[in-house]
Amino acid sequence: MSEKPRSKDLSRAITKAYMDEAYHAHEAGKLVGYTTAISPVELFVAHDIIPVYPENHAVANLTAKMGTELSTATESMGYSTHLCAYARSDLGFRRTGKSVTGGIPEPDLLMACNSQCFTLTKWFQVLSRRGGNVPIFIFDTPEWIRNEKARQEIIGYTVMQLKEMIAWLEGVTKRKFDYDRLREVVRLSAEASILYKKFLDMAHYKPSPISIFDALINMAITVYRRGTQECVDFYQTLCNEIMEEKVSKGIGILQNEKYRLYWENLPVWFKFRDHANLLGSFGGVILTSLYVHAWSLDFDLAKEPLVTLAENYLNRFSNSTIEDRADMAIDLFRAYDMNGMIMFMNRSCKAVSFAVPSLKEILTRRTGIPALVFESDMGDPRFYSETQVRTRVEAYFETLDRLGR
Repeated sequence: MSEKPRSKDLSRAITKAYMDEAYHAHEAGKLVGYTTAISPVELFVAHDIIPVYPENHAVANLTAKMGTELSTATESMGYSTHLCAYARSDLGFRRTGKSVTGGIPEPDLLMACNSQCFTLTKWFQVLSRRGGNVPIFIFDTPEWIRNEKARQEIIGYTVMQLKEMIAWLEGVTKRKFDYDRLREVVRLSAEASILYKKFLDMAHYKPSPISIFDALINMAITVYRRGTQECVDFYQTLCNEIMEEKVSKGIGILQNEKYRLYWENLPVWFKFRDHANLLGSFGGVILTSLYVHAWSLDFDLAKEPLVTLAENYLNRFSNSTIEDRADMAIDLFRAYDMNGMIMFMNRSCKAVSFAVPSLKEILTRRTGIPALVFESDMGDPRFYSETQVRTRVEAYFETLDRLGR
């Protein structure tokens, strides 16, 4: 009897097959489409366009501590250090050819969604011009405000854009779009999202069998393989593994777990392991963030596919009001019984960071939990102070100890 595949092995196999397919797309009569991490990629999948994510490639390079080298190359072309580290890493790769993964294939078309970030569209426009005016579609998502009448109007506007995008895809590819195929792709996205959420929610166990670092590593498959059976199979395997090997045995990331922490913002990619070890030395484990839950989608299969796609890609934390973001975070505090929070002011991601001071005040007021706030950059070590961060972490845990949390 053969052994069950391990989730790590599945992840490697899925990633390798995916990249092989992307590099050989034209041989199979397919196109490569660049898209942003939060976008209605289901349209690409249903139309046999292989989605490739410059952000994912940038993360790999930043985690490998190539951020300074690639950013410097981009800045030599006249770009500001205030530009997103993802964009600086990507443009630096295109100037130098340097990549920890060997790079990504060039795009045949691009689709940028501003739900997660309003600067992404400019980056993708640069890529379009750089490639000789590669066809590009900008998918505009107005802020998801609380007024119900306005929300219905926003959904209608977004559905209209999805229809326009489908017509654009048909024009670029000279092929008719298959709505039946889209329904199947959305169904698979829904199944994978349910399992991904189940995986994230395992953080409610004490001690927690997962940390945010596990969530960040394992969210890659739902980012770039949504809408596929292999994505569903991966998360089913991952959930089964954690239940059988950790939850059932009471095994946690830290057996001396003392502080269950919330993280606001993206991670500091080049300090991934260091932060886990530093916080763990104080009995702290970061459980979750709104960022990792951004791909915890909730498709309503009773609705028309374009409607549920519109609702999901509008309703992301990065496209919501501060009040809604606070409510989302409070739900996580309650679900996972967290007793600490770290608020990262990320100079690279102003779209997410502009609200951090206000969000910190709201969360502290509503939970009674003090927050650790620090400033840095998610990908560029030139803007990271080891001494400052370590000193603030030590002082923060001393504060929590005094408060008896």
